[in-house]
Amino acid sequence: MEVNNQQPVKSKSLPVFIFLFLVSLGLSAFLFLKYAKNAKKVQDQNEELILAYSVLKLDKDSMQVRLDNIQHQLQDRINENLAHTDLKDELRKQLEDKKRALLAAHRRITKLLNGEEGVASVDKPRSLLEAHKEIAALKQSNATYITEIEQAQKEYKASQAIAQQRALKVSELGIQKDSLMIENKVLNKRLSTASSIRITGLKVEPIRRRKGEQEVIDKARKVERLKINFTVLGSDFTEQETKEIIIRIIAPNGTVLTQNTRKLTDTSDLYTLKNTMQYDGTEKGIIYYYQHPAEYAKGDYRVELYHNNQLLDRKSFSLR
Repeated sequence: MEVNNQQPVKSKSLPVFIFLFLVSLGLSAFLFLKYAKNAKKVQDQNEELILAYSVLKLDKDSMQVRLDNIQHQLQDRINENLAHTDLKDELRKQLEDKKRALLAAHRRITKLLNGEEGVASVDKPRSLLEAHKEIAALKQSNATYITEIEQAQKEYKASQAIAQQRALKVSELGIQKDSLMIENKVLNKRLSTASSIRITGLKVEPIRRRKGEQEVIDKARKVERLKINFTVLGSDFTEQETKEIIIRIIAPNGTVLTQNTRKLTDTSDLYTLKNTMQYDGTEKGIIYYYQHPAEYAKGDYRVELYHNNQLLDRKSFSLR
């Protein structure tokens, strides 16, 4: 009875064992095929590297020379731009940063060529190909960057030139404005004085009439009147209008001779004569006469002519 109970157990475990064996065999076959495929891929890549290496004919020494030449060329371009005194400050800082980055890249690629970047052997094509790519990228990226910097500097200088032209224009306009202001001041001054008059040739003569003619005399007791003559100068800014001339004759004692009183007074508001004339801007001669009701005193006299409270001229004469 016991033998009959164990036989069914053995007959059931056999299929399970066979199934597991087949699964294991299939898994092993899958892993083998995958490994073989990867091995083929690696082999193909190595063959491509070897082919590229052989085509490019890369060697460490020639690549180091090329790297050094590229580094020197880029360094020279950077230094040439840094030498410009008018280089924009922001661009100067960027070039100095790029100069330091270029030196760091040169050291890194040199280490790669010398097998100091984790490559097992410097003779391996992979390391030289990687260095070759980095040298090309270094040249391209830095050359492009420097060109962009140079273009930015050209645009900066162009904008500066425009700004200088505008500043010069503003300065010229300022000078023109100042010149116009000066001209306006001069013109305003001339216009303000246009309503005034200018005289020349002021002459004062003590006279008396003798035998029907005027006679100049300097004896105080014989003087009958004073003859005052002068010339009014022409003006281009004056239209025809009436002008008022005030004459003050100041006696030897400082008093003003007047026709209004026989008494001599030193009041500054007093005047000797007040006359009007028609003036059209042309030159003309004027003669006024003054006859004082009192006898003239001996001494030195002053004659002053005014227009609009402005002194036009003065003259002196003496009587004995």
